Amino acid sequence: MRIPESLIGVIYEAGAFPELWPSALEAVAKQVGAVGGNLIVNTSSGITIKSSPSVEEITREFDEQGWNCENSRVARLMERAGYPGFLTDRDLHSLQEIRSLPMYTDFLTPRGADAGAATVIQGANDDGIVLALEAFENHQSAKRAIKFLDRLRPHIARASVLSSRIQDSRVESVVATFNSVGTAIALLDKKGRVRAASNQFASQMDSLFIDGPARLRIRDLEADWRFAEALGRDEIGSSGASIALRNSSKAGIAVLHLVPALREARDLFGSTAFFAILAQPDNQLLPSLDILSALFDLTPAEARVARAMGEGLTPSDFAKQHNLSPETVRSQLKKVFAKTSTKRQGELSLLVSRLR
Repeated sequence: MRIPESLIGVIYEAGAFPELWPSALEAVAKQVGAVGGNLIVNTSSGITIKSSPSVEEITREFDEQGWNCENSRVARLMERAGYPGFLTDRDLHSLQEIRSLPMYTDFLTPRGADAGAATVIQGANDDGIVLALEAFENHQSAKRAIKFLDRLRPHIARASVLSSRIQDSRVESVVATFNSVGTAIALLDKKGRVRAASNQFASQMDSLFIDGPARLRIRDLEADWRFAEALGRDEIGSSGASIALRNSSKAGIAVLHLVPALREARDLFGSTAFFAILAQPDNQLLPSLDILSALFDLTPAEARVARAMGEGLTPSDFAKQHNLSPETVRSQLKKVFAKTSTKRQGELSLLVSRLR
């Protein structure tokens, strides 16, 4: 089967714009007869999974039910990481294992997802990248797709490594922005581990925080307990949290704001799940336009509107101040709501004020 040029184009487009990987994975899966695909990136900061829409739900259920802890698919694939091609479930497991291992019998097979094909790609900075095509009709179909997938693999490898480098540069860029304006902020993954931190946040590691291997830890034990509790709540991913930090005399000395990375922000910064912003008594200003733009991928005009809403202005007041039509401001505000995952001015104002 000849590789369509349009498919190659879609893959390289995802390489340049990592947020497009879900649609690219869907296109590859459709081409080879799979239901969908996953791009799994394993770095020192943790695992990031980008799923095509058709397998997003089953991938999330697989993780939530704990099957990734016993995933012999990935373990055996990594054992053969030097193999320069795709391997199927039948290459990695015997038929008897597929019929008896709980991962298959209790989850994959009942969902028609026990036949897949995957490959390991060496990413940038020693990242391990796994591309998996999921839920072929049967094991024979998965085997027939291997020849085509192996020819496509060099394009996928180059594009996925490019994505990894782009996301690294985005993280470096946003941290540089925070450094330039003196903001104490860290980028955390969903388990609370530090991916990157501004100089101002890093300078507090000895006095307020400990950069632990499992997650960021807070020296104030009560605050650390609240931080762990917040990470375990489902709603933290959409609403965020604010945690007071106290000294040994129980006097408040700072507030740690957890702002969830949603939609565009999560796509831009890969495995970043939260922005942890440290607010201290000497840093009470509303965030600058640069910070708002960096956090939520806002245009300069959208950032001005967001900051104004945080100051308590109404859209009408803002329009009058800047000699704009109310329709223009409402249009900008609508885009800000979408990018910040808020629905009304009060929610946006609370979100912006949390970034103080």
